[in-house]
Amino acid sequence: MSLLELENALPTLIPQASPPREIDWTKIEEALETPLPRDFKNLSERYRFLLLDAFLSVHIPAPGAEDIYCESVWDLISALDHLTGGGAEHPNGPYRAGRAGGLIPWASSPEGDYWYWRVTGADPDRWPVVVGNRQADWEEWAEVEETATSYLAGLVRGEIPGHGLPEGFPGRAPSVHANTWPAH
Repeated sequence: MSLLELENALPTLIPQASPPREIDWTKIEEALETPLPRDFKNLSERYRFLLLDAFLSVHIPAPGAEDIYCESVWDLISALDHLTGGGAEHPNGPYRAGRAGGLIPWASSPEGDYWYWRVTGADPDRWPVVVGNRQADWEEWAEVEETATSYLAGLVRGEIPGHGLPEGFPGRAPSVHANTWPAH
């Protein structure tokens, strides 16, 4: 449940840490109408972004651009609403302010994979991770009872299956970028 767990799984991550980043979480949480998990906040305050094996990109807010982050999250929630047909009863439906059960996106891939938190109650540190793929049936989506950083650490260590992700992702020694974007 901690950032330390992820940093231990990805030793090349720590040297890429930024000076402490002051993100206006109050502004973000008011705009999203919910608190966010502490491990995600810690990750966001320590790293400018996180790109794992040039595939999984964590959506990290930038200080001073909290409004842009919130707009992006709401846009992705709206896209999920469209994908699920707008039905509140859908098992992988979007987050709706004030309701439990919906999904809030926190990471994505260039192939249309998304990682979400399932809003299961008032304690965001207990929200499970949901792995979804736009090309897969809803039945193939997976829910993992881990925080975002614990999920990523388990994925890197090979303890959590890829749930429809590309074969070999992440690699045995995955590349990680958190301070400079990889050159193409």
